Amino acid sequence: MQFSITPAHFEYESAIGYLLRLLKENGVLCASRVINKPMLNDVIKGKPSKNVVLDNLLPEARKLSLLKIKCWTHSQLLTPQVCIECIKQQGYFRAQWQNPFLRHCIIHECALASECSHCNEPLTFSIDLLNGYCTSPRCVKSLTSQPCNEMLKEPERVHDAYLVAKVIFDDISARTNYPPKEITYTLLEKAVDILNNPDCAKKFLDERARNIPIDLPLNIEFNQIEIVIQNLLCDWASLTTLCDMYCHDYVRANEPTSQLWYTAQIAAEIIGIPFNQITILHELGLVKSLSTKTILSNTRIEISNIYSMLSQFPNKGGYVPLTEQHSLMTHHNVCLVDVLTAIQNNQLSIVYKPMSNLMHSIGVLPEEFITFCKLQVQLMRDKTMSLAKVAEVAKVARVELLRLINTGKLKPVYIQGSNSKRIHNKDVLKLAKAQNIQLSLDI
Repeated sequence: MQFSITPAHFEYESAIGYLLRLLKENGVLCASRVINKPMLNDVIKGKPSKNVVLDNLLPEARKLSLLKIKCWTHSQLLTPQVCIECIKQQGYFRAQWQNPFLRHCIIHECALASECSHCNEPLTFSIDLLNGYCTSPRCVKSLTSQPCNEMLKEPERVHDAYLVAKVIFDDISARTNYPPKEITYTLLEKAVDILNNPDCAKKFLDERARNIPIDLPLNIEFNQIEIVIQNLLCDWASLTTLCDMYCHDYVRANEPTSQLWYTAQIAAEIIGIPFNQITILHELGLVKSLSTKTILSNTRIEISNIYSMLSQFPNKGGYVPLTEQHSLMTHHNVCLVDVLTAIQNNQLSIVYKPMSNLMHSIGVLPEEFITFCKLQVQLMRDKTMSLAKVAEVAKVARVELLRLINTGKLKPVYIQGSNSKRIHNKDVLKLAKAQNIQLSLDI
């Protein structure tokens, strides 16, 4: 690949911008006639194109932003956004225009265009764009600059708008490598309206609630909004409205829920339990998996059985949410999985009202719950052994037990009223088996 004309780089010029300008000045009308799509994509991403001649001509990639966002891996746009005035006056692309958190031109104070104002088609990296024209073959009209939304001048607010925009068109938990091309300036403006206008936020929540089948708990579908709220960087006028989403008068039926499939990691966050306790719920049949292998963070599991079970306990007076019993649960080493197990076995009287999470949704009778917690302590004593007893029955030195605990190969438990470590009976059996000792602990 040889070029008769090799223009000098402009200051702060992007690699893809220089490539298109290089092709234009060498009389090329269509980039695809000279460079294939994989090579073009590599140049857009700031990667080597694997063509030595071309790579030696391109400017070095620049760090575009210090901001990070959990929705994608790389903070770099793969679709163009340009200042129309800069393009018409100077004829080149600035590297910073690929920064997803920069949405306005700091020179002309106008919005960076990512779609045509005439046909609304997204712009693409092409030589036509260097001339200030729409890149859609059905339009090809001269692009015009648009005023900038004041709320999209701060990178942190653009970050927040991206989170809402991703909920609008996609699943917030679906991770991508690069910012999705579907998130245009228009969509970001809609997201800003939701964040900054309580009426728009209420309308947004109402629309989502109407689109949710009436047999699904709101805390499942609105979990995406909760993720957004937890990751916002700025204060917004609609924050109170979004935080109070469960207080709105949405009607939920107590019918069995539809299937709810999530990755195990997301499911654990929704239920409100540590990831390693998902396996316990799987053994109880409260969650399902199509995989016969060990449940990993990305294993798809189905959790509707939990909500089907809880929906059989309608809300009534005299019960308090588990959140008010948190200190009691901590003191007795009782967790949410213990409560769900007791509910499944009809060992605990509860009520259920779909709220932001299960600790808020499940209500218990205070006196009965105190008794339940005390029984859990005794049950745990029956299922575990002290280290001294383990060393005796499994014929393993105490120092070796401590080594296994410190390396994470043996998991201890603690019981209320005792600071000493204890080991589950099933783990004692495994130790004894490793030592070729026959034990029967009646478990």
